[in-house]
Amino acid sequence: MGSFAGVATLVTDPVLVNAESRSSAVRAVFILQGWRYQATLYGGSARRVAQHLAGESVHLSGERSEVSPSQKHRRATQHIVGQLSNVKVASTWSDGSAFTRATNRIRRLLAFGASRLPANEAALFLGLVIGDDRNQPRAMLSAFRDSGLSHLTAVSGQNIAFVLAGAAPLLTRMRPRTRLVATLSVLAWFTVLTRAEPSVLRAASMAAITVLCFTAGWKVKSLVVLALCVAGLVVIDPMLMWQVGFWMSSGATAGLIVLTAPLQRAFRKCRMPNLVALPLATTTAAQIGTALPLYLVFGRLSPIGLITNLFAVPVAGVVMLVGLPLCLFAGVIGTGLGDVVMLPMRFGVRWVWWVAVIGQRCATLGG
Repeated sequence: MGSFAGVATLVTDPVLVNAESRSSAVRAVFILQGWRYQATLYGGSARRVAQHLAGESVHLSGERSEVSPSQKHRRATQHIVGQLSNVKVASTWSDGSAFTRATNRIRRLLAFGASRLPANEAALFLGLVIGDDRNQPRAMLSAFRDSGLSHLTAVSGQNIAFVLAGAAPLLTRMRPRTRLVATLSVLAWFTVLTRAEPSVLRAASMAAITVLCFTAGWKVKSLVVLALCVAGLVVIDPMLMWQVGFWMSSGATAGLIVLTAPLQRAFRKCRMPNLVALPLATTTAAQIGTALPLYLVFGRLSPIGLITNLFAVPVAGVVMLVGLPLCLFAGVIGTGLGDVVMLPMRFGVRWVWWVAVIGQRCATLGG
């Protein structure tokens, strides 16, 4: 605690305090001498910080103080030990390591490519593709939460699967050991690109364990892989035990592993076509797996999600699969042709958004 003047590194991407009003206030988390502090910046300092991303460093000065008692537990789960006030930020920044520079270059290119879309659609697109929901308006966040679709903007196993599917044509041509190293590198890159959120940590860790077992010729059940993944991550970072995203991701995965097959058989016995039985079983299993965390944290459940997921997930999956390369391409070629390239994504994102809004209204009427 006390005064500080020295080099500080951004731990997370800066967030506008009120994205809807485009307020100039910016919230950021810095690491100072190995400890994390949260700061709310205004004026020129806020404008300078807002242009930068996680991993980039700057010389700043400010006053360190303890976190308020009401926020202490929540900040502790994020490894934040204090807050910064009266912050003054220099104008010269360091771009960080080569890996940080490469990752942030891709993030900026994706943001530029997504800017070919209207502001709200761009915010939702980045949420679907890399889990960046910083600029999503509150109404959008509420619609996705109330309609049972909030998992779509949290990067998880589905995104990991699509990234590996996109890299598969190259990976499958490699020798086993080279393929193992390349696959783990892709997983590490995507984890850093999505800022290592709890859900993506769980998904990437499970994928890494699965790839290792496959390369070694071991047959391990999915539930065992999930248990190893959860136990290992909690040992590494015990604070994950208080992260809602970690609960939701682990619960949904457990539901999918344990309940999908029995539910599909039950639906098939009701003479339901497999085209409907499989997605409905998958959605129901995930909803059951996340029911307890949803109730404990938000005090409510979203049964409408059983229906909204059937309509939103297939389209969102297409956006996740082809959106990343299309957005990068649109970012490279810029305006004009870039607008044409992103046009299909515009329709896909709007479809998902409409499903969320309609689902929210149906849930409200039902309540």
